[in-house]
Amino acid sequence: MKKIKFIIAIIILSFVIFPFSITKADGTQGGNSTNASSLNKQLYIEIKEVLNLPVYLAFEDKNLKGDAYVTIKVDTNGKLVIAGIHGKNQTLNRYLQSKISSKNLWTPKKFSQEYFRYRIHIK
Repeated sequence: MKKIKFIIAIIILSFVIFPFSITKADGTQGGNSTNASSLNKQLYIEIKEVLNLPVYLAFEDKNLKGDAYVTIKVDTNGKLVIAGIHGKNQTLNRYLQSKISSKNLWTPKKFSQEYFRYRIHIK
């Protein structure tokens, strides 16, 4: 139980320490910054909440340490989908994929093709 609490605390701490930004696919900053910024903050809160849930049994005895880079994209229909998760620790990548995919997140279509990138660091 202490191990689970420790992992959750590290995940939360990593979101507080490491900043995030909104970037379009072409590498420029998002054009609708005020609204996209609000969406980015809301998405941050959703990810933080889903990572506060207990660790799935399939992952509780696994090594969930390292860095992962999560990219979330808004589809043309407004659904938020994972565009990619990259990191050296494949167990951590699968864990993040599983937890974030468990949310059914939607937003207005005007944000289609926006990308949100996050770095998750767990010691």
